[in-house]
Amino acid sequence: MLNKLLDHPLFQAIAPYQSFKETPLGFMDIGARGGVHPLVEPLAGVTAILGFEPDAEECVRMRQELGTNSPWAVWDVEPCALAGNSGAATLYRFHTPANDSLRPANQKMVDRYNVKTLAPIGTLPLQTTTLDEVIWQRRVQESFWGEFIKIDTQSTEYEVFQGSLRTLSDRTVALFVEVEFLQMYQDQKLFSEVEIFLRQYGFSCYGFHSLHHRSCKQLDKTQQAGRERTWWADAVFFKDPLAGNSWSKPISERETYVLFSCAMLLGYYDFALELALKTWATGAEAERVKELVFSYGTVSPETTVNEVKDLSQKVQAHPELANIITGHFVDRRRGNSDYDDVILSYLDKI
Repeated sequence: MLNKLLDHPLFQAIAPYQSFKETPLGFMDIGARGGVHPLVEPLAGVTAILGFEPDAEECVRMRQELGTNSPWAVWDVEPCALAGNSGAATLYRFHTPANDSLRPANQKMVDRYNVKTLAPIGTLPLQTTTLDEVIWQRRVQESFWGEFIKIDTQSTEYEVFQGSLRTLSDRTVALFVEVEFLQMYQDQKLFSEVEIFLRQYGFSCYGFHSLHHRSCKQLDKTQQAGRERTWWADAVFFKDPLAGNSWSKPISERETYVLFSCAMLLGYYDFALELALKTWATGAEAERVKELVFSYGTVSPETTVNEVKDLSQKVQAHPELANIITGHFVDRRRGNSDYDDVILSYLDKI
């Protein structure tokens, strides 16, 4: 929801708000086709947006869209392709433009899982650059770019990070990264390699914002249920400065405020509260942060009761689709808290 966190009175009463009013949160959307990712919409009014998109026509469309009643504090679009180095490259085009990549498709895997969106339609020559070149040469006067990065470049995320070493070391504290568990593009790096690389720069993988699976679709999901192969996910990485993690450098006030706000945006409320209470928030500020986190993260039992009633009505109306309807209900809540640590306390009430 647009500016939901920004407009919260308790957020406006704590230090991160004042920091962002002076200098906006620097969010970069690498692979911005279709528009800015909604991740940062709850802080739109104090967020600076820098999108990257190699398709010139899409850049024009995005600039026209952003130029009309933009909700962002600052915005711009870089019409370039990022990579591990600067030079000539080839953009491989596919049936679905969002799947265009600097790598050709792994045709054997495409055929195995019948991924029609990866049907090739041609190639386009282009020039690549690095994120460090953009941040530390073209935009060196703007000190906020790259604090929070979302990246989805269809198989070249690892290489983009290789061209972002200074940004990762000196500026970024939160990452939202599309990662793959099987090679849909030729020779692409998979999640394990991306995680090991980012760990060297102090990032801890906190989890997956979404998980997507693939199979040969031989079962009818209205009648049968089974596990499928994990295909891709959006992985969340934080530079967690607290005990037991790989980032050992001192954390600045600004980095703390950015990290706290990114944790709030991504739903890691417990971590956001822990971070605040162990760094800057003391006394009255600590009480305001606690109240904000508890308020923002609240899901009333009444809301859940109504959602379950709605689920029941849908299943009763379409019993033949009970597996699909219930599965979708679970999918939308899969990323919420685990309850196995508290269920024993409530078993006698269930």
